[in-house]
Amino acid sequence: MDGEPFGIYLDFPFCIARCAFCDFNIQGYREAPATRYLAALCKEIEQWARRAPNLRTREVTSLYLGGGTPTLYSPIQIAEILSACRHHFNVTPHAEVTLEAHPATVHTANLTALRAAGVNRLSLGVQSFSDDTLKIMGRNHTVADVHRAFCAARAAGFGNIGIDLIYAIPGQTNQAWKETLDAAVRLSPDHISIYGLSIEEGTLFHKQGLLPLPEMDAAAQYRVAQARLAEAGYAQYEISNFAKPGHACQHNLLYWDRHDVLGFGLSAHSYLQQTHYRNLHRLSDYLASLDADRLPIEWSELLDDATHQLDRVIFGLRKSVGIPLRLLGRNPLLERTAKELLRDRLLIATGDHIRLTPRGMLLADEVAMAFL
Repeated sequence: MDGEPFGIYLDFPFCIARCAFCDFNIQGYREAPATRYLAALCKEIEQWARRAPNLRTREVTSLYLGGGTPTLYSPIQIAEILSACRHHFNVTPHAEVTLEAHPATVHTANLTALRAAGVNRLSLGVQSFSDDTLKIMGRNHTVADVHRAFCAARAAGFGNIGIDLIYAIPGQTNQAWKETLDAAVRLSPDHISIYGLSIEEGTLFHKQGLLPLPEMDAAAQYRVAQARLAEAGYAQYEISNFAKPGHACQHNLLYWDRHDVLGFGLSAHSYLQQTHYRNLHRLSDYLASLDADRLPIEWSELLDDATHQLDRVIFGLRKSVGIPLRLLGRNPLLERTAKELLRDRLLIATGDHIRLTPRGMLLADEVAMAFL
């Protein structure tokens, strides 16, 4: 909506190497195309500001630099991108500025420079605290790298560090998963995300014929994580996300509440005033579009009010607090579905809110499909 705060997402599609489970649109890092891409990203930022001047008066409360591996770029280059955002948009002084980081690419010197450039939240792609598992996943870092990166980030002044973990990895035992959780808790990050492995077509895992753990085993590992992280003082605020008090990721909350987010970069998605945009998928097309002074939009769709309402229900139910009943908006279809899910004990009503039950969290995709 006009006047409401919004977030900015910046995609950096270059990586050291492709992980065995990755199906993202990434490229191998080479300096020349990576530098050209950075210039194109600055052009896209300027173009959006020029073509949608109404956005310039709205407050930006979150910047998220993801990928890919943004930390393959130098702090000077990251500072350039952040400066472009601040120049063209109204980024608030206290905006959350998150940078995704590969543990092998960060150290005290570049982290100190990144902190000085305005990055105030770090998201480390840890995935596992087992060197054997990291090798299987093709992660190109070790557990020792994780500890070095984390300590360097604290030394550089980062008071908000998140780590990502993956469970249901082929061959992963419950005991191995517990050991990874224990190691994560000992490190004491401010935020922990856990993601069940899915093996997508085209990935190395898929080509190797590997399968994730059976559903029941994956669900058991998820419940183990819920219990261990709660015991350690992490509040679960979304299906996959746990945080110490005051450290929930504000950028992710923008997505789940279906607030506006403007995405820049290859394959980036934007959601603005009920219109969904998707950027071009091929790097050459993306660069050529910006060279020709055209926004690199591949596809867009204006969502009608009913679809927007449905989105707010489905995405909002991912949060542990759920959604206010008023979001059902006296829509007979949504109300009937909610009643059925309450009856099946996938949803629970608390005051004027409905939320997923513990069983509903395990079956969140089925809940979403029921509403669809």
